[in-house]
Formats: sequence, structure tokens, C-alpha cells
Amino acid sequence: MVRLRRRRPPPRRPVAAGASILERSRARLVRSVRERDDEETCTLAHPSPSSSPPPLQPALNKSQKDKVKRFASVADAPEDLALKILKEAKWDLEVGLEIFFSTPLDVGSRADASAIDAMFESYRSEDADEDVIDASGIERFCADLGIDAMDPVILVISCRMRAANMGVYTREEFRRGMRDVGVDATSKLRALVPELREDLEDPDEFKEVYEYSFAFAKEDNHKSLALESACALWKVLLGGDDASGRARWALVDEWCDFLTEKHGKAITRDTWSQALEFSRSIGPELEGYDPAGAWPYLIDEFVEHKLEGKAAAAAGGGE
Repeated sequence: MVRLRRRRPPPRRPVAAGASILERSRARLVRSVRERDDEETCTLAHPSPSSSPPPLQPALNKSQKDKVKRFASVADAPEDLALKILKEAKWDLEVGLEIFFSTPLDVGSRADASAIDAMFESYRSEDADEDVIDASGIERFCADLGIDAMDPVILVISCRMRAANMGVYTREEFRRGMRDVGVDATSKLRALVPELREDLEDPDEFKEVYEYSFAFAKEDNHKSLALESACALWKVLLGGDDASGRARWALVDEWCDFLTEKHGKAITRDTWSQALEFSRSIGPELEGYDPAGAWPYLIDEFVEHKLEGKAAAAAGGGE
């Protein structure tokens, strides 16, 4: 779930290098709206003392005008953009803010809709009845981006699309993702891969991608995620090292081996979510683990299994 955050205005505040792709996309969107027409920008964003701001619209009532001003204040967005989004949200302020913070709109965006469709067509399924990019198309898409199909950055891209099912992108999902990152050519997206990869280093952005991946990978109408799929995703998302060279989760292989040997069943969302918290708060030698903590039973059993293994190893070494 994308978080709504109140931001202090100052206009044109620089976006930090470590900011999320969502923050950077939103900043580009706001700048593009402000700068799309120099003369209009001067009037809208920097009105002179002798001129008054243009009226929102004669048809707006007092409540609607108030919502536009509140939206613009919370989102640090121009009022004309606030007006456009609130109309789309049928004047529901909360829904409008959710739209703004979760899906930067293509107002003033340089991403060309027809070019995005051309991108989609280049990877589209050969089945004339399927208006989707299937698994083989996604493999070619990844190859053109210079990444492996198991690279976690493809999950970042899929998350930006809000793709519903692993192994397939619908046309609308693809359009939404490309608009979100502001590109209309594969070469442009390839150039953005390092920036998208930064999302995996930000704890909040990583958690968003991690939680999204559960629903993305599970089968429709199933509440739990198949164990094989869960372990594959854990190894993709939590295996290996982060940008600083530290292991994301040193116990991920032991965890997956334990589940395969001792559990053998699908993984619930609670276990999926708590595994991330466990990986972040408990050390590789179980430093920080509290047996009285509210961990799912599978995690408690994993800890017990690991402690038994350590005890057995110590006993064997002492003989």
C-alpha cells in the first residue's frame, strides 16, 4: 500500500539522490506541469504582485474550491493539476491524493502514449486473441533491458505497472508502468534501470515491492503462495548482497531448506510479511531473537530447528 505523506511546500525543492522512483517521478510531473508553458508558468506558479491568480473555474462551488486548495497544499502540486485529479476522483479528496501519490499522472509528461503502445506491440504475444505480453515476451523485454529475468529489478518494474499476475503484462498495466516512470522507449527504460534498482536499497520502497510480490506471484483465488514460488522469490529478493556488500539475509537458504524439508506447504501472507521483519531484526546467529515475541509459528520452529542443529554440532565437536 502506497503511503500518503504530507510534505512541506517549498516549490522546486531538490529531490534527494536517494529518493524513491515514485518521489522522483512525482517531482518530474510537478515540474513538467509548472514548466510546460513558460508564459502560463509565470502566471500560475509565480504571479506578479499586479496580477491575480486565474480563477479555478466559474462552475466550482465553495466546497470544491476548498478541496482544490487543500489538495494542492498536501501534495505540493499546482492547483490546475489538483483540479484535474479531483475531477477524476469525483471530488473525493482521499481518493484523489491516493491517485496522485501512487500513480503520477501523465499531465505534461514527455512519455508519448503511441510510443508506449509501440513498445508494447514489440513484445506482444503472437496469439492474435491475446492483447498481452506473455512469458516469452517478458524474457525478450528483460534481455533488451540488459537484465536477467530473475533480476529483482523486474519486480520493481512490475510493481510500477501494478501487474496482477506473474508471467503476463496486460496493455493497460504496461501503459501504467511506463507512464509511472516517464518513458516511452525500451532504450530509455534501460537507462533508468540503475535508478529503479535504487528502490531495492530504500527500506520502505523495498518493503512495498516485497509485499507486492506475494500477490503478484500467487495463483488467482488462492490466499497463500506456493512454497516453491515463495522460496524462489525469497532468494531473489533477500538473497545476495545489498549495495554496501552486506548479505540481505544470511539465513535465507537455511530458511528455505527448512520449509522444504519440514513444512512442505504453501506460505501465508502473515508468514511472508513477518519473514522480512525477521530478516531485518534478527542476526545470522539469532541475535535479538525473543522466544516470547509474536512471531508466526513457522519462524519459531525454524529458530528451534536452528538451535537444535547448533547444539548437535557443538556436542559432536566436543566428542
